[in-house]
Amino acid sequence: MPVKFSLPLKLSLPGEPKTSYLITPDHLHAFFLSLLPQELAESFHKPAKYRPFCVWAPQIFKFNLSKEKKDTLPKEISITISFLKDEIFPPFLSSLFNFFQKKGTEKLFLGAYRVKLYSNSEPPLLKHDEYLDYNNPEVRPKPLFSFRFLTPISFKKGDVDYPLPDPKIVFKSLLNKWNYFSPIKISYDLGPALEEKLYIVHTSIKTYKIELSLGSAITGFVGKVIYGGKKLTEEEVKWLTILGNFANFAGIGRKTTMGLGMAKFESIDEPQREG
Repeated sequence: MPVKFSLPLKLSLPGEPKTSYLITPDHLHAFFLSLLPQELAESFHKPAKYRPFCVWAPQIFKFNLSKEKKDTLPKEISITISFLKDEIFPPFLSSLFNFFQKKGTEKLFLGAYRVKLYSNSEPPLLKHDEYLDYNNPEVRPKPLFSFRFLTPISFKKGDVDYPLPDPKIVFKSLLNKWNYFSPIKISYDLGPALEEKLYIVHTSIKTYKIELSLGSAITGFVGKVIYGGKKLTEEEVKWLTILGNFANFAGIGRKTTMGLGMAKFESIDEPQREG
């Protein structure tokens, strides 16, 4: 059962950064791993096709786009964490409470920023928790599939980034991830829908190059995309809707453990008029 929640944080700068105010995707990844029990964190360094967690911080993504970094990052932010295997949740919670018991003797950092977790007497330690049942996913099929891509979505084609919302690639990435983690495999052949029937109804996206701490970068897109399908069967609509809902927990594309690939999905009857 996937679970998703927000973790509120307090940030402060202990001094002038030696390198940059920028918080890169690998900084976010390293911060999350620092919250885990050591054995669990080390297990996530082992080779795997997919990682059973996602970490996102839209506030940090917007901060990284600003031209003037100093004093522009809010002192209080939230990061969103998603576990695609619910057995990870208990040891994660246990590790968080251990930080409180040690009374701040262990320091947490997010890039150059010192991080303080909220205590039990303040706003909740975890907020906005959501759950998805692999065995009985809630489905309200409608003809159109609407995505808001909140942090950059990037795919790989050969040796280059592919920052375009190709419906086949979007849904195939979700299909592969679902079959990897869910005990309920999708046996229905979605090939015809993905290859021939899906198309873009509306798109409003913008691409960005996201820097990593060692000098490399990833190009991805954010924005809104609505997909439709030509002569989709009821079974195809059902499973495409399930995969869309799964995107809220699993993310889409590359580097979802580093802040990329955050999406918000809903099935709709017709495109909403913006503004």
